[in-house]
Amino acid sequence: MNPVRDAQRYPSGKHKKKLIEYLMQRHNQIRKRLRFLSLIGMNKNVKISIAVALLLVGGALYFSFSKNNAGTDTTLAAKLATELTQIPTQAGKNDFLKQSQNLTKDVNPELLDLDSQIITCGANLDALASGSQTYEGSCVAAGGTLPNTTGKYLGGQCCSALMDTVERHANLQKLQAYKSMPNIPLDPMHTPIAMAKQWIDYDNATKLTPAQQAIYNQAYAISKEKPCCCKCWHYFVDEGIAKKMIIDGIFNAQQIAAFWDASDICGG
Repeated sequence: MNPVRDAQRYPSGKHKKKLIEYLMQRHNQIRKRLRFLSLIGMNKNVKISIAVALLLVGGALYFSFSKNNAGTDTTLAAKLATELTQIPTQAGKNDFLKQSQNLTKDVNPELLDLDSQIITCGANLDALASGSQTYEGSCVAAGGTLPNTTGKYLGGQCCSALMDTVERHANLQKLQAYKSMPNIPLDPMHTPIAMAKQWIDYDNATKLTPAQQAIYNQAYAISKEKPCCCKCWHYFVDEGIAKKMIIDGIFNAQQIAAFWDASDICGG
C-alpha cells in the first residue's frame, strides 16, 4: 500500500484522507527520531537539517497530490459542461445540474440519456407529431424549441430529477408482464411521439360503458400513481391504454393499477 501513489492515481476524498494520515505518521516518526538523536548527542544543526529535509519531502508530496487533483477536477468540469450543452430541453438541463451537483459530480450515462429526451407536460402532441420542434413546458422548466426531434422520445422527469435508476429498473421489469399487449410503451421514459399520439387519440375517441367505467374507477382507487400525477401527455396515454385493456377484457382492475404504478415517469 502506498498512500502517496494512491492519492495521486485516485484523487478522491478517501485517498486524500489516507495521505494526510500518512503525513501525520511521518511527522510523528520525525519527532521520535529527533528525540533519539538528542539522547545520543547529535549536533543540533544536523538535527535541524534532517527535520527540514523530511518536511520538504512531505510538502512536495502533498502539493503534487493537490495539483493532480485540481487537474482532474478541471477535466471533469469540462466534460460535464459539454454534456450539459448537448441536452435539448431546459428541463433536462435542470435535471442534469441537480444530478451532477452543479457540474461537480459525474452522472450515470443512463440518467444523461433520460435528460436528453423531450421533457414536457404538454397534453397536445399534434405539433410535435407533425414535425414541429416546439414543445410545451413541464414542472421543472418552461418549454421552448428543439434543435430537432430525430432520435428523440417523450421522456420523464417532468416533475423532478431522477437521482438513481434502481426503481426505474424494477418498474421496467414489472412492465414486461404486459408485453403481450401490442403497441404499448414498455419503457415509458422512451415513448415514441407517434405512439403517444395514437393512444391520446384513442382515449379521446373512446367512451366506456357504465360497467367498464366501474372497472376503471376501481383501478383508479387502487393505484398509487393513477395514469399520472398531472394531466399531461402521459396521463392520457395511460388512460387510453387502460380503456383498451378494459374493453378487450385482458386485464383486471388490479393489473391496470399495477401497470399505471410501474409506468411512473415523474422522476425522483
